[in-house]
Amino acid sequence: MTRMKSTFLLLKDPVRQVQLFMLCRHTGVILSSIVIARSLPIEEVGVFEMLMLCGYLMTFFWSDALLKGFLADAKVKSDKIAVSAFIWLYLFAGFAAMAILVIGQKVLLPLFVDRTSLQGIHLFILYQALIIPVWIAPFLGLLKGQNAILLSIYVLVGPAISCYAGFRSLPELSGVLIGLLSYALVGFAWVLTNTTFVRKLQLGKMLVALWPVTWPLMMYSVSVGIARSFDVWLVARHFDESSFAIFRYGAREFPLVVAFAAGLSTVMIPKLFSSDALDELRSRSTRLMHICYPVVAFVMLFSPPLFEYFFGVAYKESALIFNIYLLLTLTQLVFPQSIMTARGETRWLWYISLAELAVNVVASVLLLSYFGLAGIAMGTLIAFVFEKAVLIIFVRRRFGISLDAIIHPLSWFAYAAMLIAAFMTSKWIFGI
Repeated sequence: MTRMKSTFLLLKDPVRQVQLFMLCRHTGVILSSIVIARSLPIEEVGVFEMLMLCGYLMTFFWSDALLKGFLADAKVKSDKIAVSAFIWLYLFAGFAAMAILVIGQKVLLPLFVDRTSLQGIHLFILYQALIIPVWIAPFLGLLKGQNAILLSIYVLVGPAISCYAGFRSLPELSGVLIGLLSYALVGFAWVLTNTTFVRKLQLGKMLVALWPVTWPLMMYSVSVGIARSFDVWLVARHFDESSFAIFRYGAREFPLVVAFAAGLSTVMIPKLFSSDALDELRSRSTRLMHICYPVVAFVMLFSPPLFEYFFGVAYKESALIFNIYLLLTLTQLVFPQSIMTARGETRWLWYISLAELAVNVVASVLLLSYFGLAGIAMGTLIAFVFEKAVLIIFVRRRFGISLDAIIHPLSWFAYAAMLIAAFMTSKWIFGI
C-alpha cells in the first residue's frame, strides 16, 4: 500500500514530476556521453562538445528566462491555449537562434570556440532547435501523470540508444548527430500530440505580456550563462580538442542534484510570493540534502576509477575537474534566487550575476596559471559560492528572510564538511 501511495503521489505532485524528468534528462545525457566516448576518437568527442557549447551559448540567454517569466505569470500559464502557443514560441525561437549560428558561423565560431568551422554543425542545429520544446513540456504541466513518466523514460534511454544506433549506421560523428536528430524529432512529435490546436498563435502578444518579468531574467541568464561557460571558453583558447573533451567530461554537474534543484527551484516560483511557502521550501530542500549529499560524497570518493571504467583511460584526468564541480552542489540546494524571482526582484538577480561574472573571470584566469584545467574549475566554484552568499544576504535584508527559514543550517554545514573530506580523501588515495 505504501508503494502504491508513493506512486500515486509521484503521478499527482507536479514538483516530483518535474524532478523525475530532470533527473532522467541529465542521466540520459551522461549515458549518451558514455556511448559517445566509447565510440568516437577523443578529438571528435571534443568537436561534439564544442557543438554543444555553441548550442548552449545561442539559447541559454532566452530559454530559461522565458520559461520562468511564463511560470511567474499566473494568468498566462493557466490558459491551455497559451501553453500550447508557448511550445511553438520556443520552437520558432530555437530555429531563429540556430539560423543565426549557421549564418554567422564565420564570426561566431571563432568567438565561441576559437575555430573557423565545426564538423556536423548543420545536423546539430536541427537537433538543438527541436529538443528545446521537449525539455520544457513538463514544467508547463503539458504532460501530466503517466505521460510525464513516459517522457521521463524517453529522455533517459533515448539519447544513448539513438547515439549508438546512429554510430552503428554511420561510424563517425555525423552518425551520432543523425541519431540525436531522430531522437529529437520523435520527442517533439510526442509533445505536439498533447498540445491544443491554436489557430492564431499571437506570439507577439504573449511576448509583450511576459516582457516586464522576462527581460531582467534574460539579463540575469546572460550574466550567469557567460560566467558558467567562461571556463570552457577559456579551455578552447588555451588547449586542444582532446583537452577540451577531458575538461567538458569532468565539468558536469551531478544529475541527481541538478534535476532535483532545478525542478524544485522552478516549480516553487509561483508559490513563494507568499511567506507561507517558505516552510515547504525548507522542508523539501532539507529532504533533498539527505537524499543527494551522501550519494555525491560516495561518487566523489570513487570518481577516478569510475571515470576510467565508464569513459576510458583517456578520461581519468576528468575526475579531478568533476570532483571540483561536485562541490558546487553545496550551493545548488539553497534557493534564495527563487524567492527573489517570485517577488519580482529579478533586476537585482541580474546585478548580482554581473558581480559573479567578474569574480569568475578574475579567479579562473589567475588560477589557470597555477593549476591548469583544475584552476579554471576552481574559479567557477569561487564564483558560485560568492553569488549564493550575496543572494542570501540580499534576501535577509530586503525581505527579512533568514538562512534558517530557507534551509536547515546544521544539516548543510555537516554535509559541507563531509563533501570536503571526501574530496581530499579521493585526491589522496588516487593521486588526482
